[in-house]
Amino acid sequence: MIRRQWLDHARAVARFAPVRPAVKAGLRAALAFIVPTVVGTALHLPGALWLAVGGFNTSFVDKGGSYHARFRAMGGTALAAALSAVLGGLAGMHPLLAIPATLLWVTAWSFAGVYGAAANLTGNIAATTFVIALGLPPDSAPAALESGLAVLGGSAWAMLLSLVLWPIRPYRPARKAVAACFDAVADYAEGLSRTVQGAREDAWQALIQEQHGRIREHLELARTTLAATRQGRGERGRGERLLVLLEAADAMFMGLIALGEQLESLGPPVSGPVGDPRAAVAVALLDCANTARDLVRLVEQEGRSRRPQPEWDGRALRDALGDLDARGLLTRLERARLSDIARLLTELRERADVALDTACRLPGPPTQAPPPARALAEETHASLLDPVRAHLTLDSEVLRHALRVGLTTTVAVYVASVFRPNHGYWVTITVLTIMQPYTGPTFLKALQRVLGTVVGGLLAIAVASWLQDPRALMGLVFCTAALCVSLIPLNYGLFTVFATLTFVLLAELGSGDWTLAQVRIVNTLIGGALALAGTFFLWQRSEGQRFPAQLADALRADREFFDVLARAWRRGEPPDATALGAARRKLGLATINAETSFQRLLSEPRWRTEAVEPLMTLLAFTRRFAAVCTLLASRRSVPSTPAVGEALARFARAMDASLEDLADAVLHGRQPRPLPAFNALIGWNVPTPDGPGAALGAEAPLLQAQLERLARQLSVLHTAATRRLEALP
Repeated sequence: MIRRQWLDHARAVARFAPVRPAVKAGLRAALAFIVPTVVGTALHLPGALWLAVGGFNTSFVDKGGSYHARFRAMGGTALAAALSAVLGGLAGMHPLLAIPATLLWVTAWSFAGVYGAAANLTGNIAATTFVIALGLPPDSAPAALESGLAVLGGSAWAMLLSLVLWPIRPYRPARKAVAACFDAVADYAEGLSRTVQGAREDAWQALIQEQHGRIREHLELARTTLAATRQGRGERGRGERLLVLLEAADAMFMGLIALGEQLESLGPPVSGPVGDPRAAVAVALLDCANTARDLVRLVEQEGRSRRPQPEWDGRALRDALGDLDARGLLTRLERARLSDIARLLTELRERADVALDTACRLPGPPTQAPPPARALAEETHASLLDPVRAHLTLDSEVLRHALRVGLTTTVAVYVASVFRPNHGYWVTITVLTIMQPYTGPTFLKALQRVLGTVVGGLLAIAVASWLQDPRALMGLVFCTAALCVSLIPLNYGLFTVFATLTFVLLAELGSGDWTLAQVRIVNTLIGGALALAGTFFLWQRSEGQRFPAQLADALRADREFFDVLARAWRRGEPPDATALGAARRKLGLATINAETSFQRLLSEPRWRTEAVEPLMTLLAFTRRFAAVCTLLASRRSVPSTPAVGEALARFARAMDASLEDLADAVLHGRQPRPLPAFNALIGWNVPTPDGPGAALGAEAPLLQAQLERLARQLSVLHTAATRRLEALP
């Protein structure tokens, strides 16, 4: 078992993300780093190192978006880093002050994660700058102030480079993010087309697992990017149209989910190889994918183009359905399912038309009024102290992580002050870089950092043995700096290889000491050991403890999604679109959180392994349950006779109670209560004046089949929860 776990960790270390290198970002970061270095060295400036540190660190913060948001992020980081350089230098001049100052400063900046990912990045840069200044104490207080001013100078150069000399168009990140949503929708439509033409039964489940979470992540990323881009801008045209396109992509995604559920329920071909209406559905789905690809092109190019004229909808399926019905080859339930599929295709085409019209007008003049779309969450104006108050508890992962990082970094500073290794701040930087809020990612990053440093150090030794010309080395440093930033999205280990090569060569170039590669390797090993010790022994909470809560949240989100439908059934009207959209989004995010927690659980170095299969089943059928709810939500109406209403009410009450009990059982590790007999509750096996099943099956056979499907998904969830409990050690 342990051997298999180590093999899994080795694969994770070498795994490459399926993205392209960030070449432009790498070149820009290299310019932000190398120009201050060259200028400072040529002019013999005392703060040359700090110019380079300011430029390199600030360039990392530019993640795109509006100029206002980018300026605020980069400017805030520059001020935080400059202040850290001054205070770190002053603390480094007084060894007795260094230890408590490190504990307070690093803990405080690590706690900045309560304000989100951008603040977390700024906090990490501020903490790193502080420990560098602590390890390189100045001779006097004015010299410490000069260090801070040099950081500001390097940061100003990076901001000038990013915002003026090499700008990114404000809406480009938002357009690319929205286009990525349509690209993911196209992939999903193509997958449905392949699967409906006779793929294995388990292909439906594989398609859901592959696509649903991925598309939801794209939608949330686009939503966040668009909100950041529109923040502080008065322009309504492009921003509002991108919002309409984002909502259209979300609507097409929901339509495809409903289609997939209905197509899977068709079962074997209804009329043999010839005349199978699923062929018409497969062709329509391929055409839908092509339309989504057209939308990708229109959104990314943002130029006036001729509007594509799609020719797909549900008409071909209706024609095939009419022919089969005339020949008596369809049962009543099959006819109802195929008619519903034709309706879903027509609605999907209508949503695609809205998106095409909007995309073709994307670069047009500003609109006088915002288009009809759900409001996008803009910046809130809550108190700055609200997130701090919410996380001032040891149950908060952010606070636990901040305390863990602060204390471990303080120990690293103490070790460096006692043993005084050469370039001791490399030890503390390693600690700050490796430690993550969760054990699995910390362990993975430690492996990548150590292995990358060893490889980069060996490369630095090889380079230093045959190349010592300063001008050639400076050119090589520029190339390695560009490479290390470009490769971050692909693999952190590769980033570490070239970052080690960059900073070792630069340090050797400045000091004339050509043996620093060995120092870097040793200091990284010390820092990695301290980071792992701090992670495992300071307020550690394993993912096995966190995962049940995440999974219970996803199951309760399923319950809330179904509750929106049940309330609409009681009222005898379609579900409220706003409530449905909010519940669906909450469910998508909760499921992504549970799946992410599960992946962290698999990456943890564990000595006792929980059975994985029941957990995978629980995650998979949480999405399957949501997909059936999405199909039910697409219904335009529900039969409203008293008998049907009573049957639906009984079913809804039982489903609500069963989902809540299941979530509570998963959270507390207990046996879930037996499920009620849903078939009897719904009324299709209950005698009525018109015979068995007349309460629902006689009036709405399709609704009956869909509710049966929903009950089956719950049954699988219930069985998986029971198996998980039986498999626990």
